[in-house]
Amino acid sequence: MTGGAIFVECLKAQGVEVIFGLPGNHLDTVYEALYNNQDNIRHYVTRHEGGAAFMADGYARATGDVGVCMTVPGPGSNNAAIGICEAYTACSPVLLITGQNPSYLAQKDPRKSFHGLDQEAAFAPMTKHIEIVHRVDQIPGAVNRAFGAMRSGRPGPVLIELATDALQTDADLPIPQRNNGTQMMASPNDIETAVALISVSERPLIVSGGGINHTRATEELLEFAHLLNAPIAMTGMGKGSVPEDSPYSIGLFRDGVAQAAMKAADLIIAIGTRFTYRDTSNWSLQIPQPLIHIEADVSEIHKEYSATVGISANPKLVLQQLNDALSYEKLTGGWREDLQQLRSQFASIEPPRILKEMRDIMPRDAILSVDVNITGYGALTHFPTYSAGSYIFSGISVAMGIGLTAAIGAQVGYPDRKVVALSGDGGFLMTSPDLATAVMYNLPIVTLVMNDNQYTSIERGQLRRFGKRIGVELVNPDFVQFAESFGAVGLRVEDMDDFRPTLEKALALDKPVVVEVMK
Repeated sequence: MTGGAIFVECLKAQGVEVIFGLPGNHLDTVYEALYNNQDNIRHYVTRHEGGAAFMADGYARATGDVGVCMTVPGPGSNNAAIGICEAYTACSPVLLITGQNPSYLAQKDPRKSFHGLDQEAAFAPMTKHIEIVHRVDQIPGAVNRAFGAMRSGRPGPVLIELATDALQTDADLPIPQRNNGTQMMASPNDIETAVALISVSERPLIVSGGGINHTRATEELLEFAHLLNAPIAMTGMGKGSVPEDSPYSIGLFRDGVAQAAMKAADLIIAIGTRFTYRDTSNWSLQIPQPLIHIEADVSEIHKEYSATVGISANPKLVLQQLNDALSYEKLTGGWREDLQQLRSQFASIEPPRILKEMRDIMPRDAILSVDVNITGYGALTHFPTYSAGSYIFSGISVAMGIGLTAAIGAQVGYPDRKVVALSGDGGFLMTSPDLATAVMYNLPIVTLVMNDNQYTSIERGQLRRFGKRIGVELVNPDFVQFAESFGAVGLRVEDMDDFRPTLEKALALDKPVVVEVMK
């Protein structure tokens, strides 16, 4: 087999079923192997490499498995960098596959080479792991290590760079079996210490982070909350980790109800969270002690807040250990009727009309992909979600353009579920060429474009700061005609009374739809 065929066999062994990418000469042998393996791995050609990376991220977040994108080196991988940076900040297991010139040119100045770029240096700050392949015999080990890195501890994106001569060389090499990574359990001493703190607590508060989504530990989390009779507040990246109609959910950690609960709590149990800037008001928030911090990434323990007990291990496994230990304890604490009061306060929050109608219309298992826009900001608090991977947004790097493209990845991962993208006019146009991708593969995504002909959130910041506005006005196309020119359906809402029936129609069409909402 060629190195390209060996590489594809290695991907198959790791369970890869989907790749988002743009072909190019560096990767011809890989694409030849993909052509011969179309029953095993589906390739989705995209219109921009940045969109391909966002799609891989959306696929990873929705499914909980590795998302894969593939580009040529240089401009191709550079274009993908926005999506890889997003995956890095969101801790998504995204694999970027890219080519490279023949290995004998490795010592040459990349600034003078075809598609030249020192990709190892460029991507080191935004990846968890990098594999540079110069020889065909390095391919199996590189793929094995890459997937091991993505599936161990806290996830993150990984780069594999493949030299053309390595891909074109024939060889007979063993294909490694699937690498599920290494997941750490808590030590018996850590569990004993944590249980001792929990046992004397009367009002513990659970903070659920992205690690619960990554490990799909919702069931264990709800059992834990039940044993403690404790409320659960989600971080931004933890949204979806607990159903928001659960009797233990009190919404987002940074919102009013959860903050009131934190002040009343006598123990904070943070699981799978890194305490990001957004959840902690730029780390000005005071987290009371004692604090139990459970996080897969050991470098995060004590990093932002000192923990009374810091446990660096897989959140799902630690919850299983704690639930087993606590089942033998006679816990006398718990919030009792105060928990119902917190739930009532959370449930009484009135959402904006458009978000309420979206939630009323969309199925319970629908996936919402939120771009950077004013309406989308409110969705984090006011659009309830009920399962891991059902809410996708750029919560840390705040990357515009993720709405449509991540929705494409999610729809590929779950073709039978409804997927809606909520975008502003500015963000939608950043990756709108990939509407062609949705049309090409008949992905029935409904994209809501909130059109006010400006970068509204930026405008509001300017007005607050210096009372003027500059560089925020936009000239937009007719979005209905724009959608129709791609072969999608275009609809328009000019009166909010028409929004509900229009969205219902869009969801029923079972084909790509763009709904322009005039604001």
